[in-house]
Amino acid sequence: MENHPNNYNGWSREYAQMAIMKALEKVEFEEVNSVEFTRYSCGTLDPDRPYSEVCYLETKSPGYFFVMRDMVDHINVVYNRWD
Repeated sequence: MENHPNNYNGWSREYAQMAIMKALEKVEFEEVNSVEFTRYSCGTLDPDRPYSEVCYLETKSPGYFFVMRDMVDHINVVYNRWD
């Protein structure tokens, strides 16, 4: 992911989706190719802190993801179910 143009330059929809797909592959999610994203929103929570950017991506399956970067440049992907 280091070679992607958005690696340290914001979170495009494509980059956030790629981070989610990489995380799903890492945990060996068997249906990784069936994940379909619907809604996307991304924003910086504190304008003085670029690392406070968080993305929200919904899926057709029952749930949504939050994607964010921590202070040591790890990407954190959190999945939440609707139920």
